[in-house]
Amino acid sequence: MFVVSVFIGFLTFAEQEEVDFLLFLPDSSNHFADERLAMEHLDDVAGYLIERNLSPGQIHVDGYAAVAANEIEPVHLSRERALFVIQELQKRGVPQELFADPVAFGSVDFWSSNTDGNDRGPNRRVRIFLDGDLLTAAVLDDSGNIASGNPADGSMRVFPWLLLLLLIPLIAGIILLALKNRELTTYYSVVNLEEEIRLRAYELYLERNCQNGDADSDWWKAVPEICARYETAGYQAYAEDMSWWARRNDNAA
Repeated sequence: MFVVSVFIGFLTFAEQEEVDFLLFLPDSSNHFADERLAMEHLDDVAGYLIERNLSPGQIHVDGYAAVAANEIEPVHLSRERALFVIQELQKRGVPQELFADPVAFGSVDFWSSNTDGNDRGPNRRVRIFLDGDLLTAAVLDDSGNIASGNPADGSMRVFPWLLLLLLIPLIAGIILLALKNRELTTYYSVVNLEEEIRLRAYELYLERNCQNGDADSDWWKAVPEICARYETAGYQAYAEDMSWWARRNDNAA
């Protein structure tokens, strides 16, 4: 399970969703939860849009707000957030006429539970679409642009391959340890022989036409027969708690 979690974590980093970028502070329409990350993402989005031959109204910007008990109108707040992102992209050279009217979705609980302040965070967002496609970091990266980096200094967020290489021995060790522990765990098949011994003793009683003997002697004649039958199949017969049992080590199969 640990190895699967680590693998999923790396995939999540490599295909980072928009949830990590244009998120706003509570009740704010002009301050991001992570200003540096948001501004870097806007730089990338602007560069991506400027390089394309776009038509008026082709870029769509949607605003959202979290579900919260306050006097702020969520539709108004979500629209102000969308307008703020549009203004930031215009500052970066994206022409105003390329934007469609911003869409205000108001309060939503699409991305989180809204149970407390931290949970509401992912719902305070803005999403940018081009021809119906959400402009995530993965889309920008596939286009050849710098993903989540600052063009001014050439920085770039890349998949941490070096960290992954360092973790490979750790992951391999965990897998080997799990396999070793599995080998050290002994699994047994256990069978209670009492009923079979009882049936064999009854057969012995019938074989002599119900004469010349007693139940105890029939029982003790049946015990070695039944035990031998199971020992031939790889079981070990033994007596415990006033009963006869047969046990086999399944690891040795």
